[in-house]
Amino acid sequence: MTMPAAVPRATYRLQLNKDFGFAQALALVPYLSRLGISHLYLSPILRARAGSAHGYDTVEHREINPEFGTLDDFRRLAAAAREREMGIILDFVPNHMGIGGTENVYWLDVLKLGKASRYAHWFDIDWAPSDASLTGKVLVPVLGCSYGEALAEGRLVLKFSAETNSFAIWADDANLLPLDPKTYPASREVEAINADRNRLDRLVKQQNWRVARYSVAPDDINYRRFFIVNELAGIRIEEPEVFDHAHGLIFQLIEEGLVDGLRIDHIDGLRDPKAYAVKLREKSPRPIYLVVEKILAAHGQLRGDWGVDGTTGYEFSTHLTALGSDPAAEAGLTQAYEDFTGERRAFVEIETEAKLIIIDTEMGAELDRLATLARAIAVGKNATSDLTRNGLRNAIRALVANMFVYRTYVDGDGSSETDRRNAGVALAEARRAAPTLDPAVFDFLGDVIAKPADAASLEFVLRLQQYTGPVMAKGLEDTALYRGNRLIALNDVGERPDRFNIGIAAFHDFNAARLAQFPSAMLTTSSHDTKRGEDTRARILTLSGRAGEWKTAVDEWTALIGQATEGIERNELWYFFQMLLGAWPADFPETGALPPAALDQFGQRLRAAMQKSVREARVNSSWTKPNESYEAALAGLIDAALADGLDNAFLNAFRRFAASIGEQGARIGLAQTVLKLTVPGVPDIYQGAELWEQSMVDPDNRRPVDFVARWQLLDNADAPLDIANWRDGSLKLQVIERLLRLRADDPELFARGSYEPIAAGDHVVAFARHHDGRSMLVAVALHPWIAPATDLRLTGTRAQTQWQDAFTGAASVPDSAALAALSVAVWRSV
Repeated sequence: MTMPAAVPRATYRLQLNKDFGFAQALALVPYLSRLGISHLYLSPILRARAGSAHGYDTVEHREINPEFGTLDDFRRLAAAAREREMGIILDFVPNHMGIGGTENVYWLDVLKLGKASRYAHWFDIDWAPSDASLTGKVLVPVLGCSYGEALAEGRLVLKFSAETNSFAIWADDANLLPLDPKTYPASREVEAINADRNRLDRLVKQQNWRVARYSVAPDDINYRRFFIVNELAGIRIEEPEVFDHAHGLIFQLIEEGLVDGLRIDHIDGLRDPKAYAVKLREKSPRPIYLVVEKILAAHGQLRGDWGVDGTTGYEFSTHLTALGSDPAAEAGLTQAYEDFTGERRAFVEIETEAKLIIIDTEMGAELDRLATLARAIAVGKNATSDLTRNGLRNAIRALVANMFVYRTYVDGDGSSETDRRNAGVALAEARRAAPTLDPAVFDFLGDVIAKPADAASLEFVLRLQQYTGPVMAKGLEDTALYRGNRLIALNDVGERPDRFNIGIAAFHDFNAARLAQFPSAMLTTSSHDTKRGEDTRARILTLSGRAGEWKTAVDEWTALIGQATEGIERNELWYFFQMLLGAWPADFPETGALPPAALDQFGQRLRAAMQKSVREARVNSSWTKPNESYEAALAGLIDAALADGLDNAFLNAFRRFAASIGEQGARIGLAQTVLKLTVPGVPDIYQGAELWEQSMVDPDNRRPVDFVARWQLLDNADAPLDIANWRDGSLKLQVIERLLRLRADDPELFARGSYEPIAAGDHVVAFARHHDGRSMLVAVALHPWIAPATDLRLTGTRAQTQWQDAFTGAASVPDSAALAALSVAVWRSV
């Protein structure tokens, strides 16, 4: 049996859950092998909270998630993959664990024993926060009401477990809060204590935890979280004991030859990402493929000394999308957006405002901790002893809000030039944003960040770096990207929507740099984290070719829906129409009756996605304070828009517009697919995305996939490629299958081949790849509303080479005719 290559040829991401585990994945191995996949790429497989929809809430690193199957079931999956020369890559979460409920025994032990727990150092807990009521305690913000109400209403109940011979308070009968054994003598009269609220209150206040309403967390939380999720507690993976525990089973699977690579989730959340990555390489029982989830801001680069193969590819997705928008449309589309919505601010203003909202309303406790650390450093020196805690807090707030990279990477060895530059830019912007603050506070912060002089200074900087990323993620990705809605195809993870287009030359430079630095980096276009599926974005990108028509259509649709739009903010109405167009199923008939069941299902998905979108925007509703009347009006808008029947004037007008962009969206989707499968890097296909991937924001992108239908279409993949057959997505599957077959036939050409840009006009990306006497030529038309005036201008040896069309196998001379047919063309040398 042949072992799979160390570096994948192509991966296929599968989202495991209680209804789709190892057995279901095993059944797909023949299909994925036939498609041309080299590695299954699985979401986290370690035991998570019961019923977890994603697996990122690990509660036990030493066990396989029983909802997916057993360890032997996983071994059978790996063996089936090996039989077809395929491997497995696992998603691993080193930053945090799931807490709450009853399942994380390590966290429960900390709640029970406090600082005396042998696991207290496993979690990132501040045992001496500024709130004296939490000294030596852990905040547990799980109540749906105030503590006083919960106590009075009997929502806190003392119970004794004969099985464990222990006492605990149960909050809302769902969250176990174990009692300190020192208080057991005072707990024995269970019924009497439950009947006497004063006694119960006294008992609760003697514990190593403080239970509180969930809304207390933003101000008082004293453990590091994943972003703002109270149920995900940060762990100290830098501690040797924690590292060894967390990786024990994973390393066993690697040693057995069952796992060939890891995707490291949220590496920027770690105290020292570089040290972690280097240690992971050193400790791994054998060499593995290693990629990290790292969002690169504009002009950001993955550090070259981490020893990883690359990122998971968000930056590729954002570059690809920005490449597909038509730069000539920017001014017109911007004007149309501003006229309709009244939103005229620069996106950077929207972003900074959103970050400040997150800092002030969601992550104030973490900022307080940083201010306390900074004040302790400042007071130790005469030159800075007059800097106040409040002044420092305000300066840190301004600094973080104006940080336009996710984080710096200062460590015990100091700061790099890149770190100093990024921090310096943020400090300069912070000074301008907060001119009334004493300049000395910014001078102080700049000095500490650039060169931490002692352990206290380094501790401050390390914690600051763990704070800026979550603020960036929640402020930019999960707030601002739902506010600046000019063209929402550009509003995705790692993207900046004010970057309308990157240009062909920049795209070539981007690919050449990857080949030189991280040739095995992953390339993604859809994931469980993307806010819209790749083909949803492709359809929305067509609007950059018809800005005037779009504005006319939106005005017409608003009038046709009429009363249903009243009360809906114009910016969110503009967003809604784009979402509707992008996600409108490609296989819905252009005219006539719509399938009732499918339309109803689509409406349910759209309502859920729009509700999440307006809550993330935090303008007219939010997660902490849902605006029920606004959300009801939004649901009413969707109901009115989708009311079937030939007398729905809006729906008829919308369907005409959707029909007019359908083929163009398909051509853009094919263009993105071909580029992903041919440029340097390892292409990843998200589950189901071998057909049109028209998901909306999660959890919509984790819905079940119809693999039976895909199997049937794959059986006919050898049929001629015809753009007329774009609606069911089979054309995309055919292109993927043929290019994956080409990758399998000549893996070295794709893994090591050169990348040579070819001039081919303003709207065509063309390049050649060459390795050891073999060549490939790729040409992709970017904007299907513009007829490409293409001249590939083959010179030198390329002009003398005999070429074969990679899609048909026929001898072919590279020219523009193939682009006219499909917008994409690939040739291989023969």
